[in-house]
Formats: sequence, C-alpha cells, structure tokens
Amino acid sequence: MQRPIMLILAFASSLFITNANATNALNDTSKIKANQTRSISSLNKIAPNKPAVIKPTSSATSSVWIYELQSSIYQDIDNDGYYQNLALRLDLDTQQNQSHEVVATFYLQGSNGQIHHLFSSDFFTINSNSTQDSQQFEFQLLSDFTSDYYQIIIEIQDRDQQRLLHADNHDFSALQDIALEGQRFDQDNQLSIYSLRLELDQDADNDGYFEGFTLHLDADSHFQKQTVVADLIIEKQVVYTSRPFTLYGNSSSDQQHFDVLLANGFRPSHYDLSIEIRDASDGYQLHYLQASAWTSLGHVALESRDYIQQNNYLEIEVIQSAGALQWLLIGLLPLIWLKRKKS
Repeated sequence: MQRPIMLILAFASSLFITNANATNALNDTSKIKANQTRSISSLNKIAPNKPAVIKPTSSATSSVWIYELQSSIYQDIDNDGYYQNLALRLDLDTQQNQSHEVVATFYLQGSNGQIHHLFSSDFFTINSNSTQDSQQFEFQLLSDFTSDYYQIIIEIQDRDQQRLLHADNHDFSALQDIALEGQRFDQDNQLSIYSLRLELDQDADNDGYFEGFTLHLDADSHFQKQTVVADLIIEKQVVYTSRPFTLYGNSSSDQQHFDVLLANGFRPSHYDLSIEIRDASDGYQLHYLQASAWTSLGHVALESRDYIQQNNYLEIEVIQSAGALQWLLIGLLPLIWLKRKKS
C-alpha cells in the first residue's frame, strides 16, 4: 500500500521582490526583467583544475576566470523556437587563497549589431576555487526585442571598476546564437511568469536531501486584475492547492511565497516539481511550469521528515524560565538586609 503523503505548507504574499536595479548603460533596461541568486547546484563542482578562459586586462591586479558557464532558455508560449527567458549560471574562480568582490554586467547583441544592456549584478564575492560562490542570473525580455539569435557579452569588474574579465560568444558556445524574443512576440493570452526561485532548507541529518523548501513565484497578468490559484505538483502528483490570490498587471507587489515542509511520504531522492496556475473561478489552466523549462524545478534533492536518519540528530535540551530567578532574588533580600545590619 502506498504510504500517505503529508505536507505542511505556509502561504503568503509579499510587497517585496529581490530585483537589483540595473543601471541604464546602452539601452532602456525597463525592457528587461532580471534577478540574481546563488546557485545551489554549484555545490557539485568537482574539477577545480579544469582549464579556463582567462582574459584579464593589463591593468588588472589579479586574474579571474570562468570555471563554469551554462545558459538555458525557456518559456516559448507560441512554440516558434524563440524564448522569452534566459538563465545563466556563472562560476568564477581566482588564484588560490585569494578572494575578490566583483560585479557582473551582461549585454545582449542582436544580428543588427545593436547592443542592449541586460543587467548589472549586485557585488558578490568569489573565493579562490570555492564550490559555493556560483551565481544564477535570470532574464526575461519584454516588448521590444524582435525574434533573433542573440550573442551575450559578460564583463567582470572589481569595486575600483577595473575590468577583470571579458567573455563573449567567441569564448563560450553558451553565449552564442541564443534564440530569444520579447514578450510581445511570444504572447500569452492570460499571464506570464516574471520570476521563479526555489530555496532549499532544513537538512536535519546533513545527507544532502532537504525536508523543506521555499518557492517564490511572481506571475504577471495581462489584465489589470486577475484572481488565480496555484497547484504544487511533485512527480506528477498534486500535493497542494493554494488559496486564491490576485495578480495586478505586472506589479511586483503580488509575489507569492510557498514555505513547504515535507512531513512524510518522500524517500530521499531527486524530484521534479511543477506548478499549474488556474483561474480561480472556473479552474481553467492559464499557465504550467515544469522542470523541463524551468531548471530550478528539476532534480531537487528532497526527503520527508520520516526518512531523517535518527542517529544523526543533534539533541540539545534548553530550560528557559522567566520569573523564578526574580522570586529567588526577592527571597534573598532579607538576608542581604540582615547582613548589612550586622555590619
């Protein structure tokens, strides 16, 4: 008999979204949505001595190179082979026992030669050949980007605005001929996804499988106001249906957060997650997000609490009280007074 699945989930909306404010370098960045997160999957780096492309300028004080660079595209609603969304995973390394605070700037060049400023990241730290400093950048192209094969350019600078590295399509195939188009050319009649972010937490037995995760979802509606529900699906099984929530155009104040804790029913494994967004009134499917299109939803290391290895628990007892010490001090006051009187 199949083990019943229990899932504890908290649901909330927020008035805040973590989007860096990119400076407008060569074009109107309001045509692009972008965000930056640390990539959990970067922890799997296993070849620190792999040859890398190093292109520091002559004025650079130290070398910075790209250890790993991956690109993926997703959300092709009209199925024409051109995509709205671009994800880049960038892992930078530097010389042994050194660290740098750097900023990454991304540009997009179309076949007409025009260069668009995509995004300037927040400063982040790279530590030697650390496995934990990889960054994930996600972009969504909005209205004015025609369907084209675009080239990507990356510039890495330090806090003194010294250019430490330049990488383009001549250096990496992952930056070459990316089939993209703006949202207007890949129109969804109902809604589109602005951002999706998954954060793993609560690995009580430190075995690499997590009992909990937080899913941050920001959807944009083509209507001024639209009420929807979201189904959370793990391995093709609906495990949670949200309460109705309202989308307000392309506002960022309607972002939704799902805090998930797996109580039981999930063996330690890698799971694919999906999200179905439906109209709250008639249940009509408006959008479907799946692991094949959204890399953060795929191959997620999960287990439920009933599979935690008990012998790895950290046990600690804490006794906390309020007031008992106060009564003890009150009881000691006469003794203190007597002692003072005798003296």
